[in-house]
Amino acid sequence: MRDPIAAIIAAESSALGQPLPTEALCTAVQRVAIFTEAFLPKVDGVSRTALLTIRHLQRSGRQLLVFAPSPAPAQVEGTPIYSVPSLWLPSYPETRVALLWPPILERLQHFQPDLIHLFSPFTLGTLGMLGGGALRVPVVANYQTDLPGYAHSYGVPYLAPLFKAILRFIHNGCTLTLVPTSVVLAQLRAWRFKRLRLWGRGVDTTRFTPSRRSAAWQARLRNGRAQARGVALYVGRMAREKHLEALSALASDPSIALTLVGDGEHLPQVRQALCAGGGAAHFIGHLLGDDLADAYAAADVFVFPAVRETFGQVILEAMASGLPVIAADQGGSAALVRHGETGFLVPAHDKAAFHERTCQLLADSALRARMSAAARAYAEQQSWSAVMRDLEGHYAEAVRLQRRLLRRRQC
Repeated sequence: MRDPIAAIIAAESSALGQPLPTEALCTAVQRVAIFTEAFLPKVDGVSRTALLTIRHLQRSGRQLLVFAPSPAPAQVEGTPIYSVPSLWLPSYPETRVALLWPPILERLQHFQPDLIHLFSPFTLGTLGMLGGGALRVPVVANYQTDLPGYAHSYGVPYLAPLFKAILRFIHNGCTLTLVPTSVVLAQLRAWRFKRLRLWGRGVDTTRFTPSRRSAAWQARLRNGRAQARGVALYVGRMAREKHLEALSALASDPSIALTLVGDGEHLPQVRQALCAGGGAAHFIGHLLGDDLADAYAAADVFVFPAVRETFGQVILEAMASGLPVIAADQGGSAALVRHGETGFLVPAHDKAAFHERTCQLLADSALRARMSAAARAYAEQQSWSAVMRDLEGHYAEAVRLQRRLLRRRQC
């Protein structure tokens, strides 16, 4: 049986396309230390972006040092991964919080990186930021997790100001902070974060494509609900901050076949919310690679009620698969969906609005076809190759800014 982590690495790596030409690379950066707060076997936006960046840097000939919370794979395509001791959260067992582990700084000093890249920095990222200052090398940080927003979703809103202050301290101690959408950039500016740059995400439009649509997968998604007009699909983790209870009106409507792909610690509560009182939501579980692409292509609309996303990679995958998207009008979703063109944005937590827009799209095949074509056209402009080319530009800018800072200190 194939190693599941190897399968994830292979599936994600294929999205990068051809390696960038040498002239597109930042040649001043040859040794990169990566600190990621989430990594395999967990699959989420942070771990996927970290993995794709690692594979890009490997293919461009860089030397890497990677720190990730335990448990992590021992290596990725020959690059060793240093598992940092971590704790799990009782209410969120999928997530590991790395400890402030002193040997990290010793390893970093021995490696002598040209640049440090932090992915959704918190505990590990704090050490990476401080290590970069001690070594006087540029530090680039991704803002990918809305911890202040999560505090509200998990019923501890009094922690939101503390999380905001911690994240501002970490990111303002870095050379550059990369944010995935203009919506997030505006939010962080309001929170007094400095040196912000846009760095989006890409999608593999060869794998995620409407051409994969098949009768077999349509039948699997319908799961016997023959009376339904079409399939409304959700893909993602079963987590509290996804607010999947907003889809309960869809689950209770026999004219809609609501199918959910994914797994997570909140799955029992999601089942209760969507299957109680006659709800008929169908849960497939976690899918990868071609199976995931086949599931997208077999659906008719994509529904995404999460309100705390900084980007929403699954939205881009759904659009590449030709699905109109119905999403909450907050966070990264609002930056990806063009209301009335590639889908609809509806008020957060509004069960009736999600139901109304889903019914509208399933009843109007001409509107659905127009939005499908527009969604696909938008996704075709978002290649991972272009995203990594932009990253090289951000690395080059970080190097310039760091050199300027060092010159000022010498004056």
